[in-house]
Amino acid sequence: MAKAKDIEVSSYCDRVYEELSSMKEKLLGLAREIETMPETEKEMLKPHVRHFEEIAGMIDWKLEILMKVCPIDFTKYGGEIERAAIFLSTEETPDKEVTAGGYIGG
Repeated sequence: MAKAKDIEVSSYCDRVYEELSSMKEKLLGLAREIETMPETEKEMLKPHVRHFEEIAGMIDWKLEILMKVCPIDFTKYGGEIERAAIFLSTEETPDKEVTAGGYIGG
């Protein structure tokens, strides 16, 4: 079993990025496959497409977070990452403290 001191951060980040990207592509592939099915099967599985796309969106969000916290160069993964990095760097930060939705204090 690997211990934290034995794991190289950059290879860990690479591996997590590759795994998450692979999961996203598989989910979107399933959604595309459903879209090409005959109409009766497509209607029955249509709710799955929305769920697959939502999960893929969540994976995208996690990939953006990974890009911020991992100390490696993500340019080797292509233009998609560069565009996401530009988007993240131009995002405005609020001037005041923001409370998460649903927080009631305590």
